Amino acid sequence: MEYTTQLHQLALALVTGVGTKMARHLIHQTGSVSSIFSEKPGVMAKIPRITPRIIEGIQNPQILKRAEEEIQFMKKKGISMVFFTDENYPLQLRNCADAPIVLFFKGQLPFRMRHSLSVIGTRNPTQKGRQITRKWIGELSQHYPDLYIISGLAYGIDVVAHEAALEYGLTTLAVLGHGFHTLYPSMHTKVAQRILEKGALLCDFFSNNRREPKNFIRRNRIIAGITEATLVIESAFKGGAMTTAEMANSYNREDFAVPGRPGDEKSIGCNYLIRSHQAALIQDSSDIAFQLNWTTKNPAGNAPSDPEKALVLLNKLQNRIIELLQEQPLTLDELCMRIKLPQQQLIGELMTLEFEGLINALPGNRFALGNA
Repeated sequence: MEYTTQLHQLALALVTGVGTKMARHLIHQTGSVSSIFSEKPGVMAKIPRITPRIIEGIQNPQILKRAEEEIQFMKKKGISMVFFTDENYPLQLRNCADAPIVLFFKGQLPFRMRHSLSVIGTRNPTQKGRQITRKWIGELSQHYPDLYIISGLAYGIDVVAHEAALEYGLTTLAVLGHGFHTLYPSMHTKVAQRILEKGALLCDFFSNNRREPKNFIRRNRIIAGITEATLVIESAFKGGAMTTAEMANSYNREDFAVPGRPGDEKSIGCNYLIRSHQAALIQDSSDIAFQLNWTTKNPAGNAPSDPEKALVLLNKLQNRIIELLQEQPLTLDELCMRIKLPQQQLIGELMTLEFEGLINALPGNRFALGNA
């Protein structure tokens, strides 16, 4: 990546009032992320929906200076970044309306995850909650060795989920509620180092962002959006786990919750999610695989030997995607328009078809049949 492009990508993420939707609009109107910072204010003012505050932020020389400082920090600490329009930006997360413009990470950040699960819960779990977390992740690892476990490296269920994933040889991603200038809680440093051996630490915070409670809520949108489902092990009625579950619902992701005894403080949240039909009731690990339609019939992701038989195993939506791609390669937006469904509902089906070897992902967010 060119240095100036990276500089302008970071600078754009620093402009107050610019999220991914506005960033995409600005890039479309000006031609590139670098053009945004070279365009004259008068021309920018004519772009629809661009406020004087945004223009002022783009023109502020301190923005570029701060972006330059971040690049130097990244080089010093061995941190990588990915911009929301890059092909290697996590696919599930890309389609969230409030996805981060820039993700910072250490380790290996996956673009696609065939099987993925966010596992969250209270900071003060019961012994039973800890046992369930370890047991279920262990059981899932036996059937889905490519499973990614995502959590927030926090006290309680979060760190238990990371440790269980590591114990059973799974890849795990830890989403931080702060920049890479620190690590909280510090007692999880060894776990974080082990995660880097196979997975990744990631966040969307710059190195000068202070560690504040509100940042952990902001962090939770990544946990909810980067994966296909969120499992709440134990939770009170209020807290980070409940917020994350609500966010997952808003992204049209699956929510799962473990039921508990009525009146049990650490199960009130889970029981509420189930009672209000916001989450499916999960009693064992096989319920998770069933709800997500995971299958072990073709774990290696090889193309079926008989395409005609393979089509019979697909659901109606997957069959419709195959039919459309038989005509010609299509972009994600084109598929959405043809099928008349939002991107969030197609992403999971496209991932399934690709991992089964039935379709291929092409540059430009296009898709074609596997033999195309």
